[in-house]
Amino acid sequence: MGTVVVGFRLGWDAKGRQATVVLTRAGVLHHSMGLLGLAVRPARPHAPAARDPHPVPRQAATLRRLYADLLHQGYTQELIPPACVRLDTDEHPLHPRPWGEHAPPAHPGLIAEFTGAAPSGPGSLEDALAEFYTAIGLTTRPKTPAPRPETAVAVPPPGVPPAVREGLRSLAEGRPLASRPGRGAGWTVTGTAVRLRVGRAGEDLTPGEVAELQAALTAWLRHQRRPGAGSAAR
Repeated sequence: MGTVVVGFRLGWDAKGRQATVVLTRAGVLHHSMGLLGLAVRPARPHAPAARDPHPVPRQAATLRRLYADLLHQGYTQELIPPACVRLDTDEHPLHPRPWGEHAPPAHPGLIAEFTGAAPSGPGSLEDALAEFYTAIGLTTRPKTPAPRPETAVAVPPPGVPPAVREGLRSLAEGRPLASRPGRGAGWTVTGTAVRLRVGRAGEDLTPGEVAELQAALTAWLRHQRRPGAGSAAR
């Protein structure tokens, strides 16, 4: 019968290290870390809490956090971009702590099977999770549909700053907005998505996360414009 998983492998080229994280349909997180190019022994799987009514979404949130934490630590090379894969392994649910301190982890070959079956090519974590949710029969949040050409904003409303007017014009014409190239971190804005990136890796923000980021940036800009804010920062 097999199982369905979603996961990724990130590398830290400067340190010669790699990290792999895989979430299964039973809500179990498998992970391993080690040297690039060498076989790594998987760590003990992290099973969902007992009687958790929503184990997979909760573990998926942990997967997102691990992905962001690894990028922040320096694992910015996508050795295996996020992907949903169907494996031959017959998975059985795990209790949070069913083993002794020195017992071997369950499904020790699952990560190796994932890395061998994962497709090559670019992929985003949110797209992989959406495909994973569909494959295991869970509902996902609908993506914001792309605006139709006839409803695109052709003329910015009055009172909008020039930089925003130019940005609106670019988005209406289908041209993306992006941060300056040549930096390790940056952003890209299109008519349908806001994407943050670190090195070669990146992730789209949800509309709610975009609104939260906008509010935070607006607060920061107003904070900087306070009298004496510049001297205080120095």
